[in-house]
Order: sequence, then structure tokens, then C-alpha cells
Amino acid sequence: MSPRGRWAVVCATVPLIWLGVPAVAASANGIVSPQAQGHADGDSATTSLKHVVVMAQEGHTFDNYLSGRPGAAGRPSGVCVPAAGRSGTPCVHPYPINGSPHAMLRATSATQRTSVNGGRMDGFVRAQAVHDADGRVAMGYYPTKQLPILNGLADRGVLFDHWFAAVPGGSIANDLFGVAARSPGDVSAVPSGGWTHTPLIFDRLQAARVTWRVYVEDYDPRTTIRTATSTQQRAEGQVARVPLLSTKRWLGQPLHGHVVPLARYYQDLAHGRLPQVAFVVTTRHTERPPQNPATGQSLVRGVVNALLGSSAWAGSAFFLTYTDPGGWYDHVPPVAAPGGAARGLRVPTVMISPFARAGTVDHTVVDSAGILKVIEQNWSLPPLTDRDADAPSLLSTLTFHAASRTPSLVGVASTESPTHQPDRSVLYAGYLLALLCGVAGVPATLWWARPRTRQESP
Repeated sequence: MSPRGRWAVVCATVPLIWLGVPAVAASANGIVSPQAQGHADGDSATTSLKHVVVMAQEGHTFDNYLSGRPGAAGRPSGVCVPAAGRSGTPCVHPYPINGSPHAMLRATSATQRTSVNGGRMDGFVRAQAVHDADGRVAMGYYPTKQLPILNGLADRGVLFDHWFAAVPGGSIANDLFGVAARSPGDVSAVPSGGWTHTPLIFDRLQAARVTWRVYVEDYDPRTTIRTATSTQQRAEGQVARVPLLSTKRWLGQPLHGHVVPLARYYQDLAHGRLPQVAFVVTTRHTERPPQNPATGQSLVRGVVNALLGSSAWAGSAFFLTYTDPGGWYDHVPPVAAPGGAARGLRVPTVMISPFARAGTVDHTVVDSAGILKVIEQNWSLPPLTDRDADAPSLLSTLTFHAASRTPSLVGVASTESPTHQPDRSVLYAGYLLALLCGVAGVPATLWWARPRTRQESP
């Protein structure tokens, strides 16, 4: 091919890159679309539910976030938990928090045992009273007005007021349980060898040819269990929060196109390519103390509203759950799982769907195995363990013959537009290529690459 011919081929791709055609953009970023993986899209579901989106935050109890919800099992009046050490007061009442709690809370299994105190639920202050702290921070709670996004979701969908952390430990153990229905118990970091011989829901999805992706905030494909050499690296960030990145059999080509940056979520929605099962993982906009919850809630708003404004919404269910209680007070003793396995304290969980009745409070005793069961039932997958096999069916909360197709956005004023910002690096690359094409003698492509007025179309 002549040099001019080669330039013509390159220039032919400029308008596609500039316009954001998914197939070209995906190839340029080394990402394979669900269609390119050879999977069917949405035709294998047993119900009208075509997409399940799961987003997990961390570090809060139900009473800490949602104790004021009408109809829910919120904090009873008159609560006063015994103080600890030299506090000078006999007990500590719950008190409202505004913004960051400005304190780190412990959330280990030992801390929870002290807090629960055999079901008396009176050890929370004592459990946090370390390093000369009085522990009273554990009794703080956020009034409804401080959490408009979470409460807006509860208004629009199903609020589960007896949803417990799957295991009595921190986020790492519960993050693994959320995709495996099992956990080694309380761990402070991913083991140096990663999670070995642990079947994940992704193994089931892949075998059944159900499309799936994990969208990770600030995703760095270079950081996996193979490169995380320190304990701190295995205790924080994407290695800790994304069990796939700590499972060596999935690293390399098997992971290609399945774990992607969060920006890809918005692109997939915009182009009608949301996979059948999607997990959204935060690494920076979390809600773990001492982070101000507004930081994580702002990201939740963007993720939810992008789904609500997409063509995928008509057949979707979105779960927002919290992996662990974070050390905060809750008045309900943990209920053991079927078979006697211990659970952690209650955590906030809401589900919205066009098939769900808005404003419902569901009192079912459940944990994150319930989400796995929704996925397994909807796509006829075998359970991973007894925990998800014995979990209650949350599909019963959905009414498929009475869907609501016109959702309102969450936490967005009428003058706002929840649009996704394009990747500027792609735009700049398009402009550069267009300029080179003009120099090479293919000036017609410059017409494709230039910005257009609203009246024009290519």
C-alpha cells in the first residue's frame, strides 16, 4: 500500500474516534466489548430482569445511616450505651453527625464481639475506647438530611432493614464473600498468595456465557496480587476491594475486558452495551470513616443516574449495599446465617428497579448472599456454597408485570443534566490525527474532525 493509502486508512478512523464509536474506542483501549466476547446479550434471563448492577460502599451500620426511616427497624428511643474509662459520664446517647466524624473506627471481628456483648448491644463505646479515646464516636448517626442520595434511593425502591454484613469482620472479608459466598473470616489484608481455589460468581457467569464486567474507580491494570508485594498494598485499594485481582487464575488474558475503569461504565450505558451483570467498585470515593459520606454519595449519584437515564434501565435492578458496619452502633443483634455461621451487624442496603414498588421496607433477614442468589436464579446458575443456596429469594420483591418505566433522577435539580464527560485524551488524539491527515493530503477528513453546530450531522 502506498504511503498515501496508508494515511487514508488511518484518517478513515479519525471520525469514528472523535465521535466515540464504541468498537473503535474499545479496541484502542485494549477493551473487548461483551459482544466481542462471543456472549449472548440479555437473552438468557429467566425473568424480565436483563441487568443486575451491584455497587458496594463500606463502613456504616443501619442505625448510623437510616435509623430515621419510616417503617424501618430504627434505633429505639432512650438508648444510652455505657461509657468507658475516664469519660466522666455513665453512658453515651446517640448524637447527630454533620460531615466527617474525624475519627477512625475499628471494625474487626473482635471489635464487633465486644460491641455486641452477647446480644446486649452495649459494648460499642468500650470497643472503640483505645489510644486514649473515649469511644463515644461509635454512637454518632447521620440525620436524613445529611444523606439525601441514600434516602432518595430508599424512597424510590426497596429498603432492607435486616440486611447483615455476611461475616463479622471488615471490608476485605466481606468483599470476598460478596462474590464467593464464602470467606476465610476476619482478615486485615489479602494473603500474599491471593485467593486460591475459591470459586467466584464470575466463574459461573463465564461458564454460562452471561456477560459481565467489574468497573473499578481509578483502575490500574498493573496492580494485582502479583505486584502487591507489601501488606499495605494488599490491605488497601483495588487489590483488596476487587477479589478478581487477587485471584491468580484470572490474571492476564482471562481478565481482559472484564475488569475495566469506571469511565467505561458510562460509555457502556451511553452505547447500550451494559453487560448482564455489573459490579461497581470504589477505591477513592468511599464512605469509610473518617471520610465524609458526601464524598462517596456523590459517586453513587452519578452511577445511579447514568443507569436511570439509559436504555438499560427498563430491565435493570440496582443494589447499593455496604460491606461492613465500620464500628458504628446498631441496636439489632446479628442473626446467624442458615447452618449457624456468624454474621456481622446490620448494614444499609437498598434496591431500585422498574419492577420494584417505591418506598417498600423489606424485613427479610439476609446478607450479600441474597444478591448472588438473584444473579444465580435469574440466569440459572448453580450456587457457589450453602450460603447462597439457602439465601432467601429477593426476586420475590419484584413485580414483573407492573414495571415503572419513567424514573426520576436521584439528587439532581431540574436544571441539572447528568451527562458523562468524554475522555479528552481521545478528543485531542482525534484532532492531532486530523491535522496530520491534512498535511498528508487528505483534507476531506478535517471536515469530519471539526466540531459541528447543532444543525449539522455527518
